[in-house]
Amino acid sequence: MASCGADSTSGEGTDGVGASEHRAFVTSGTYTGGLGGVSGADSTCNSAASAAGLSRTYKAILGDSSTSADDRLAFSGSIYIVDSNDEKTLVAGSGSDLWNTSSSDLTNQINIDENGDTVTSDDYVWTGTTSEGGEQTSNCSDWSSSSSGVNGFYGNLDLIGEGWVEYDFGSCDQSFHLYCVSQ
Repeated sequence: MASCGADSTSGEGTDGVGASEHRAFVTSGTYTGGLGGVSGADSTCNSAASAAGLSRTYKAILGDSSTSADDRLAFSGSIYIVDSNDEKTLVAGSGSDLWNTSSSDLTNQINIDENGDTVTSDDYVWTGTTSEGGEQTSNCSDWSSSSSGVNGFYGNLDLIGEGWVEYDFGSCDQSFHLYCVSQ
C-alpha cells in the first residue's frame, strides 16, 4: 500500500494516489437534490476535499439530462479510495471498469469519506446515472430541486455491483451523500 505522496508505479502523486491515478470518496455530509446543478455538486466535492486537506480538483459522479456522468468524467488510470492511515484500496482499474458494473463488480465499495473515515452502512448517494455512466431521467430537475414532488436517482454505497450508482429513485427533499473523484 502507498502512502500520501509518491507512488512507485505512477510517478509523483498527491492525495494519496499516483499522478495517473484517481482518488474517489463519498462525502461525509449529506445534501438534498437541490445541489445547484452538477457544477454546484462539483463545488461541494471540492469544498469537502479542500477542508480535508486534499489538493486535487474533484468532480461529483453525477449526471443530468444534458450530460451523462461518463461524459463528465475523465479517467487516465485506476480509481482508489484512501483511508485515514493513507492506505489506498483499488475500486476500479479504469473508467471502463467503473462503468461496467452491470456485468462486472467494482473491486471495493466507495465508502471512505474525504477525511479517510468509513461512512456507515445503509447510506445512499445521489447519482442520476446508470451503471454504465449513462443519463437517467430522474435527476431532481437537473439537481436544482429539493421538492418532495420531484425524484432523483441514487446509489447505495454498500454495494459493488450496478446498485452502487443505480439503486433506486427517491424524493429530492431527502438528504444523501455525493460520490467525488479526482480529475
